[in-house]
Amino acid sequence: MVGSTDEPTAAIAARPWIPALAMLLALWGLFATDDAAVDRAMIRAALGRDLGRITELAGLRPTDGAVADRVSMPVTVIQEGGPTWITEQAEAAVDDDPVFTRGEPHLLRVEVVHDARTYGVRGQLWRQGWSLRAPEPLWVSPAPWVVWLSGLAGVGWALGRRRLGGGLMLAGLLAQGLMRALPWPEPFVRPSLEQTLRDGPLGHAVVALARSLPDISVALGAGVITLCVLLMLLDHRRSPGRGGDLVVGGLLGVLGMLAWLEASLRAGLGPWLGQPAGIVALSGGLGLWGWAWRRRRPSSPSEDDT
Repeated sequence: MVGSTDEPTAAIAARPWIPALAMLLALWGLFATDDAAVDRAMIRAALGRDLGRITELAGLRPTDGAVADRVSMPVTVIQEGGPTWITEQAEAAVDDDPVFTRGEPHLLRVEVVHDARTYGVRGQLWRQGWSLRAPEPLWVSPAPWVVWLSGLAGVGWALGRRRLGGGLMLAGLLAQGLMRALPWPEPFVRPSLEQTLRDGPLGHAVVALARSLPDISVALGAGVITLCVLLMLLDHRRSPGRGGDLVVGGLLGVLGMLAWLEASLRAGLGPWLGQPAGIVALSGGLGLWGWAWRRRRPSSPSEDDT
């Protein structure tokens, strides 16, 4: 039917209050955020990941994720450095851990580096005269504004260029860049990008999942991904005007969204969504992306003629 594709877009474009309302919701959610609650939740999650590193080093938890013989080790938490409220979060992380419990006679020394809103945490297990700790601390940098600003820049690109894939890629690259540009404690060496990704919430979950799967599953997954990439490249070379560009744009969008999600989780997206302000901000952001999706450029010349 002639004009059927343009009518919904024109109807939405005639309502400029929709993106304005979405922007107001996102701004309100950002400024109403409880930063202290985000910091506490992120520290607790980081300490939980650190306890997992200690139990693996001590041989109390095999690399496949199972707990060896249901070992239960009582520890007393002692904090060294940093704000005193971190002790409460460390004790909560111990309560959540399948291996450690609170008690005696062992000690869990929690070393904390604090500079502005950047925290470095590392547990050290003192057990019967010997100590064990991971070689490097886990770093936490709560910054929900990175989630908001990178998403806003991406949706702005998507609206201006009418390309969702490019907007998602810009959001992902900007989120990663902003996280790397955050202030860093001068006496400490910033970890490499590879280590940062591996120790982050998403990287930690992916590594844990890969370790729990048999080797054949990892090989099959890599083979499927390689095959999909080859098919995409072949389709793009064979018919760029009939779907190849769409596939490439979709791939860029997926990669950008993954990059944005990884950086956003390190910035505190999870704890932020645990607050009403975070939910409101996310709703506003999704509203803006929905607006950009309705105003996207047609994927093929035939859509312009219908």
